[in-house]
Amino acid sequence: MIEYRDAQPHDADAVALLHTQSWRQSYRGSFSDAFLDEEQPAERIRVWRARLGRPAANQLVRLAFEGADLVGFVCVYGAHDPQWGSLIDNLHVSSAAKRRGIGASLMRQAGAWLGPLYAEVAIYLFVLEVNAPARRFYEQLRGRNAGVATMETHGGAIVRSCRYVWPGPAALSAARP
Repeated sequence: MIEYRDAQPHDADAVALLHTQSWRQSYRGSFSDAFLDEEQPAERIRVWRARLGRPAANQLVRLAFEGADLVGFVCVYGAHDPQWGSLIDNLHVSSAAKRRGIGASLMRQAGAWLGPLYAEVAIYLFVLEVNAPARRFYEQLRGRNAGVATMETHGGAIVRSCRYVWPGPAALSAARP
């Protein structure tokens, strides 16, 4: 049975580990091997310790557990961008737990959290253009591809990313694949 809860500072290392594993599986060939294998683990630990140790007022990090194992998380920032709205900065589900509705549930929970605080604010996220499974997933959740941008990302990689958008929290919290 999957249980959900908000992240706490002591969850930072587990979140960083899942984030690292997810990027290694999904972004090999898009990010440098040196970054993924050598730099990323420590970089993600620093990021998640900071995010969970000193959370921004507009930040939600929601976790999914199966027993004691972290199997997924979402990180969202309300009203992050004046043009595009609230940012879903991360959504990751362990490879062993994919296709069980965990990612969709985390996205709906993010929409439900955003609703009372940012009801009239759109939602967006970026996903690498080459990540076809993730793009299909967001499209099943009624996300609309609003265009592709080329950007420099972690480890100095130049990638093409699609910006997926939802008109607001109600659309996301009601989305079903």
